[in-house]
Amino acid sequence: MARNRDDEQRRISRRALLRGGGAAGGLAALSGAGLLGAAAAQAQETRGDRERPNVVVIFADSLRTDYIGAYDDVFDDRDTKTPNIDKLADRSLRFRYATADGLGAVPARRGLLTGMRSYPFRDWRATAGMPAVPGYNKVYDFQPLLLQLTAASGVETRWVTDNPTLDGARFRDVIVRTGRLPLSSEFEPTERDYLLPLGGPIRTRRVEPTQKALKAGELQLEQLRGNQPFLLGIDAFDLNDAFEMPRQYVAGYGPIHNDVTLPERVSYINSIKVRADDDVKNEVRSRYAQEVRDVDAALGRFMQKLSDLGLADRTVVIFVSDGGVALGEQGVYGSPSGVWHRRVYHVPLLLKDPAGRWAGDTSSWYVSTYDIPTTILSYLGIVTPGRMAGEDLTTLLEDFDLPSRPYYTTAIDTHVVVGDRHFLLIGRSDEDRWRLYEAEDEDEPDDLRTETVKSPDVLEGMRRWALAAAGGTLPVFDAERAVQPREPDPKDKKVADDGTLDSDEQEANELR
Repeated sequence: MARNRDDEQRRISRRALLRGGGAAGGLAALSGAGLLGAAAAQAQETRGDRERPNVVVIFADSLRTDYIGAYDDVFDDRDTKTPNIDKLADRSLRFRYATADGLGAVPARRGLLTGMRSYPFRDWRATAGMPAVPGYNKVYDFQPLLLQLTAASGVETRWVTDNPTLDGARFRDVIVRTGRLPLSSEFEPTERDYLLPLGGPIRTRRVEPTQKALKAGELQLEQLRGNQPFLLGIDAFDLNDAFEMPRQYVAGYGPIHNDVTLPERVSYINSIKVRADDDVKNEVRSRYAQEVRDVDAALGRFMQKLSDLGLADRTVVIFVSDGGVALGEQGVYGSPSGVWHRRVYHVPLLLKDPAGRWAGDTSSWYVSTYDIPTTILSYLGIVTPGRMAGEDLTTLLEDFDLPSRPYYTTAIDTHVVVGDRHFLLIGRSDEDRWRLYEAEDEDEPDDLRTETVKSPDVLEGMRRWALAAAGGTLPVFDAERAVQPREPDPKDKKVADDGTLDSDEQEANELR
């Protein structure tokens, strides 16, 4: 029977502490950081005595946890069959509440490749040829790059992706394309198959990127078999995400949020009004489920190739998604900007250890994509640069605790998202507006829930965490860059969903 990683952490940590340091270790642990430092040192020493493994990272496109069978204990209301993802989960440490560091394909990948937080997009500068959306910029030269670090340490490094932002000298020797990339000026937009029933302006069906990247990854495995250890990234990037403004199809009123009642100075999303009744919504969800099944089959073929080549028992496999997508929650489809349903933010994250440590077990720690580079470097025995902010997830496999992370945080355009299993807080960094919602029942989602929670203490605690994770303040954006934070404008505090100032907002405003 699988163990729950969270239930055993305290007992395991004490056992590992005694095993690893005796009385001196116990004194160090009292300071908090001492235990983590001892764990990291012990893990590195142990890892240096054994052969370095291979690492495969699979970064799927727009895959939600509630359409994966292995996550039925989190969202048990979909009937999608995903036998291959479920099989991988049975062999992995499964994180129940993972989120991407920043939503949108471009910022999500910056966190994955640099180990630095993209949230809350403070360093954004508009980039020629890309949508002018906070978070949409290339990896900066000052940022550490996972691929450079592994290649410089003698690890054969290849990253399969059609992401055009990964270009230049730092990427030249490691990037593998699935085909010729068009220039931004010649790019013809396409739309996801499951969004076509909405009748939007784009009628050309896209080629699903996860299946294409996995197929290219199979070819790379054959070449890498004789070049171990290796790092193989399979990055399912959709070119629309680099060249097109994010599209959000809205049926009805859409997100009943302050960005509806207050005019935006700058628009960071292409909002498209559509008519979508229950039949259309069901068709959208049915097509999405079929796409998930197709991705699952492609993953199965890739994992079989890994096994056929004799690589499975010496390869770390990390399976994760770049973010969720709205499928009719609150009448919204496509970009989940402003949506207050947790299922559009949570993504699968599976960590398969070649030695089988914690296979089939779960963790409810709020992991994010920026934790992945630190973890990969730890597996490979490479020192992590100080600029990387992620945690080493192998700490769990070494029977030590990770630091407390009571909430998950992410951002999408100017929206800030903070949550746990009970509450979800949505804010707007450019309006100093915050709305607190109780997380919907996990087994019975309420698609039309609009009421806020009257709990100013909870709101303020989560808001403070969002600010602390952002470095103390949230940035304000114009059309081209992030600018200095400003003082809250009084008019921002006078609009409720119904145009009035209700009691919970009055109390929350006083706390601000």
